Amino acid sequence: MVLAAVLFLTALFLLITLVYGRVWCGWSCPQTILGELTRLAPRRAAGPPARKPPRAGALREAGRLALVALLSALVAASLLWYFVSPYEFLRRLAAGTLGPVLSGAWLVLGAILLADLGFVGATFCATVCPYAKLQGVLFDRLTLVVAYDARRAADCVDCGACVRVCPTGIDIRHGLQMECIACGACADACAPIMRRLRRPGDLVGWFFGEPGATGRLFRPGALALGAATAAALGLLVAAVAGRELVALTALGDAAFTPRRAPDGHVLNAYALELANRGREPVSVTLALALGGAETSLRPERVQLAPGERRSVRVVASARGPLAPGRRGAELSAEARDGERRVARTAQAVPFVVPEDR
Repeated sequence: MVLAAVLFLTALFLLITLVYGRVWCGWSCPQTILGELTRLAPRRAAGPPARKPPRAGALREAGRLALVALLSALVAASLLWYFVSPYEFLRRLAAGTLGPVLSGAWLVLGAILLADLGFVGATFCATVCPYAKLQGVLFDRLTLVVAYDARRAADCVDCGACVRVCPTGIDIRHGLQMECIACGACADACAPIMRRLRRPGDLVGWFFGEPGATGRLFRPGALALGAATAAALGLLVAAVAGRELVALTALGDAAFTPRRAPDGHVLNAYALELANRGREPVSVTLALALGGAETSLRPERVQLAPGERRSVRVVASARGPLAPGRRGAELSAEARDGERRVARTAQAVPFVVPEDR
């Protein structure tokens, strides 16, 4: 199921990139979203320099970094909440008992985010991000891009607004560039200027390909990737629909040597991994089927909470006409919700009968 999900997400990303360009980079990537939040405290203040005290720039920069540091600490903590519940994290933080591992991880993650958001910013997108480097391979002549309409060059008043607002510092008038993350900030900056000058909009805007290009949106490449995405989605749906409610993985316990008890029973042990994939608690009854023998398991029943995964060591006892050697057996797990059976799964396991001494 994991493989099916990876295939679907990969095909979907390729399809979206081919048709809509870097819409992920400009509108959904955490790097861009967090970068937009840090713009609440701009790097430089607007206005004539002569009207500002000499220390105003330094104080404003300090305030900006303080806000970025607070945001970095919050985001770093939210990442740790995948491993430690936020309630436990906040309780231990208030008591000063985070411990060296948790506090160290928080400090390292916070420092990385502070360096990224406070100093690197969109430079990461333009120079390091591997997804950005992949765009040149995935784009075609009809991919959606933010572009400057060179046919209307006479309408441009060279105000530089598009360059000032660009997070990566490029000039969109020089054509499509690898550094462009398709955030549309340049188009938003240009539109009000065109309105004030009573000139048509979209001097800088969104175009499928270069301004004036013609062609089909549903072109062969897009149709092929669309078919691959649909196939991967079908595979994922089939994998999810066929997933068992209770998962069972059984291995022979290497620390337990098969043996004969004084009463004649043959004992084997197994290491079990049980997982409840449902939303209700279940009682799992374990059984071992071994042809021609009476069997019992300890423990015979395991309780699983919703979403719980548990490791269990099970000792199997068998009695009957069993010849020495390695035999095949079936270990089953039957899940019940009260009196109703909701799932059953089984796995073949070996059962070793030692020599009778």
